[in-house]
Amino acid sequence: MSSSDNEDLVLFSVDGPVATVTLNRPDMLNAVSTPVLRRLFDVFDQVNDSEGIWCVILKGNGRAFCTGADQKERATMTEDDIRYRRRVGPQSFAAMRNCRRPVIAQVHGYALGGGLELALGCDLIVAAEGTIMGLIETSKGSIPAGGGTQILPRLVGLQRAKEIIFTSMKFTAEDALRWGMLNYVVPLGELDARVAELASAIVSVAPISNIQAKKAINCSTDMDIASGVQMETALYERTLTTNDRREALAAARDKRKPQFKGN
Repeated sequence: MSSSDNEDLVLFSVDGPVATVTLNRPDMLNAVSTPVLRRLFDVFDQVNDSEGIWCVILKGNGRAFCTGADQKERATMTEDDIRYRRRVGPQSFAAMRNCRRPVIAQVHGYALGGGLELALGCDLIVAAEGTIMGLIETSKGSIPAGGGTQILPRLVGLQRAKEIIFTSMKFTAEDALRWGMLNYVVPLGELDARVAELASAIVSVAPISNIQAKKAINCSTDMDIASGVQMETALYERTLTTNDRREALAAARDKRKPQFKGN
C-alpha cells in the first residue's frame, strides 16, 4: 500500500490550534488494520512536532467511530504479519496517551474492541447518545491488548472492568457515563458542537501548562503520592519562566483576557 493510500485511511487536518484526526474507512465501520495503526502513529508524531497544535480531536467517518480489528485482514495474516502488528499496535494505541497535547475522542455509532481502546487512550471522551460500546475480545478468543485491561480498571474500578472484559458485554454510552468512563453524552446532532466547544476551552488556556499538566496527571497512576507530588512540583517549575506565564500575570494585572502564544 502506498503512502498516499495510508493517508486516505486516517485523515489529518488543522484549523488554527486544533487538529482533527479522522478514521476514514466508513465502508468497514472504521475497522483497524495494520496500515491504519501505522498511519495513526505517524499522525500523532506530526502533532508532537508541531508547536502550533494545542488540542487534537479523534473521530470516525460514517456510521461508527470504530468497530475494532479488521477481521478480514486478520484472516489473511501470516505469523510474521501478526508479530509485526504486535510491534506496531502498542505504539499506535499509546499514541494518544503519549501525545503532548490534550486529545478528545469524539465517539458515535459503535466503539468496540480496539475501537473503544482507541477512545480510552484519549484524555477526554464525548459520545453520542445510544453509542454501543464494549471490549469484546474475549468472545473472539483473545483479550483487549490495546491498553484496555490497564486503562479501564482505572476509570471504572476493578469489579466493573472485570465484568465488562470477562463477559464481552456490550453497553451504551449512557451506561459508560454512569460508570465514569466518559466525560459527556450528547444527542448525535450536537456532538460536533460539543466537542468543538470543549476544544475551544482547552486552547484558550496556556498550552505549555496543559503539556505539563498532562504529564503530571499521567504519572499519577504509576507513582505513590509523595513521588507524584515531587514530579508535579518539577513540572510546575517548568511553567514559571515561560512567556505565557508572564502574559497571564500581566493580563491579571491589566484586567484583560490573556493572549497565549505557546512559549
